[in-house]
Amino acid sequence: MKKITLLLSLALCLVQAVAQQKLLSIEDAVLKQRTTLAPERLSQLQWIPNTPIFSYVGKKNAIELLITQDATSLKRDTVLLLADFNTALQNLLPNEKAMNRFPFLTWVNKVSFRFFYQNAYYLFTFNDMRMRLLASAPKNAENLDFDPTSNKLAYTLNYNLFVNTVPGAYEEGVTNNGDVVNKKDLITTDGNMNMQYGSSAVHRNEFGITKGTFFSPKGNRIAFYKLSESMVSDYELMDVEVPDTIGNKLTKPTSFKRMKYPMAGNVSHHAKVMLYDFKRKQVIEVTTEGDPEQFLTNVSWSADEEYLFIAVLNRAQNEMKLNMYDGSTGAFIKTLFTETHPKYVEPEKGPYFINNDNSKFIWFSERNGYNHLYLYSSRGTLIKQLSTGNISVSDIIGNDPSGNILYYHAYSEDGLNKHVYRLDIKSNTATVINKLPGQHIGLISTDGKLILENLSSVEIPKRVLLMNDKGAELNIIFNSINPIRDYAPCKINLLKLNSPDGKTKLNARMILPHNFDSTKKYPVVVYVYGGPHAQMISNTWLGGADMWLYYMAQQGYITFTVDNRGSGNRGFDFENAIHRNLGKVEMEDQLAGVNYLKTLKYVDANRLGVFGWSFGGFMSTSLMTKTPDVFKVGVAGGPVIDWRFYEIMYTERYMDTPQENPEGYANADLKNYAKNLKGKLLLIHGTNDNVVLWQHTLSYLKKCVEDGVLVDYFVYPGHEHNVLGKDRVHLMKKVSTYFKDYL
Repeated sequence: MKKITLLLSLALCLVQAVAQQKLLSIEDAVLKQRTTLAPERLSQLQWIPNTPIFSYVGKKNAIELLITQDATSLKRDTVLLLADFNTALQNLLPNEKAMNRFPFLTWVNKVSFRFFYQNAYYLFTFNDMRMRLLASAPKNAENLDFDPTSNKLAYTLNYNLFVNTVPGAYEEGVTNNGDVVNKKDLITTDGNMNMQYGSSAVHRNEFGITKGTFFSPKGNRIAFYKLSESMVSDYELMDVEVPDTIGNKLTKPTSFKRMKYPMAGNVSHHAKVMLYDFKRKQVIEVTTEGDPEQFLTNVSWSADEEYLFIAVLNRAQNEMKLNMYDGSTGAFIKTLFTETHPKYVEPEKGPYFINNDNSKFIWFSERNGYNHLYLYSSRGTLIKQLSTGNISVSDIIGNDPSGNILYYHAYSEDGLNKHVYRLDIKSNTATVINKLPGQHIGLISTDGKLILENLSSVEIPKRVLLMNDKGAELNIIFNSINPIRDYAPCKINLLKLNSPDGKTKLNARMILPHNFDSTKKYPVVVYVYGGPHAQMISNTWLGGADMWLYYMAQQGYITFTVDNRGSGNRGFDFENAIHRNLGKVEMEDQLAGVNYLKTLKYVDANRLGVFGWSFGGFMSTSLMTKTPDVFKVGVAGGPVIDWRFYEIMYTERYMDTPQENPEGYANADLKNYAKNLKGKLLLIHGTNDNVVLWQHTLSYLKKCVEDGVLVDYFVYPGHEHNVLGKDRVHLMKKVSTYFKDYL
């Protein structure tokens, strides 16, 4: 019997050892990193308003169900089966197929929730287990914006703005483009390619702009953007769809899609903010006088709907005025305050009114070096600074019913950790709810007394903690297991490196090959981004790394990343160090990382590779050509080559205009360094890239030909700035193979 037990134990150990040697495939790393190989989580976790109960979507026998849990008793209840949800859906919409999972839902109260489906919003009620339509838009509508107070739904269609106010009501109408539309929803009629209403694309989605419509708090009015682009040069993207053929004869020539693209130093578009009152049924222009090329950002309403606030930024982006306008007439009332900076000012969030209190609001500003909160009176008088210290506040989570307690997220000084803070506004004292290292995301109950914290760190894939407002841990609601436990493990190290400026510590991440042997030498793939607002390294699962980097470590490479000066969440001075000289200090810091690698006996300094996309593509190409003896192999995806070809809003913030800063633009123009290339460089671009135009790498290829430089090139027909979907597997195979062949 002992012999049999011993044999079984040995067999089990052998099975476990084999399982631990399992390696990720490219398909695993790309297609499963956000699904089956992502840390398990409580899907759609949220509080039910005005209750101590939270809900999430769970599974039983692979079937989804909606579960609630009382935070006091911890009692769980299954409140809705997917089958019952589908029955209610098909009772309302008989021709619709049953869903295989719950749509994203938002609780309205303890007996009903709202959800979005097929460009419409619906309400499900538990009392009668029925659904009803709240608002709908045509299937081809874009820029949908739902107002939960009034159940109005704003949307755009062929450059015009519509608002659905009466569900199901329809009356045929026509715009000046000849489009047949629902007249009852129509707000504007003269939209066209050169003049569009309600679009989220105003100012190229910079300055925190994510939408183009802004309902007033009670839904009686709506503010929206009017974007005029007739003065901006047309840019055409080629549609490389394979033409239809009959025999060998083409029947469909290549077509081109026109777009507007305001390049640095050229004419910019003009934006206006418009108002519409649903009772008066009248469109009014807000009187934002001044330079027509100024940026109108962070459009917000006062809590009583009487006033509209716009953060008006000059084109030079070094002066911001927070202006107040009459919410009924659009007339300018006053400038509440002005912020200036010799480099740039970047407003990204509008005023935050606590509990509909019109007397004061909270404003985000980096004026003291870190993103902090400031309390202002509604007339623009600074009452006091709220958050303090060398932390960067990312967003406000909520507040308690009294309005005296505010909750927000903030990054630690080194940017690696993010915590939930509780701020007593009267005493101006802030406390961290949970001090465990890692990235915390908080959900606050309506009464402000309970917090659900989603926590992740290098050691913790995903954990949900129930906390009280004093910071006491009440329970662990959920704890995920390691999703890649069956694969060969690779050690992840988070490091601190010295920047060449002698006063800055840089975050770095190193993933070592599985079965790492310090007596051997390994090639290194450096993954780089390096640009503003981005952070590659954090104290979260996999250290913030893409799973492809883990895959490459399993393939025998050390993968290494440095967040250089210029990257996000480290304070304003850390980010704006790149001003007027894109690529300079970023390269210095990346090379500091290289110098560190060269001190390690297990690094093969003759086999260093670099890979990056977008700003990272700019960095990869810079490193391969400005320091040609450092890296043996490079891959640059969607790279900016010449900043004169990039958009005004982003480029001029960091570089000023080409006319004002010709030396900075020349130093950053990578065509000037193409002749220096010594190693193997692969450039990759999507042919329909509307962010970093295809022109960038085509112009670089032309210069390589002129200079007699051999460079490798690959394009993805029809793809925009990122290669997504199933084609991304092809992309990462291409990148991986290039390193395996040449590094």
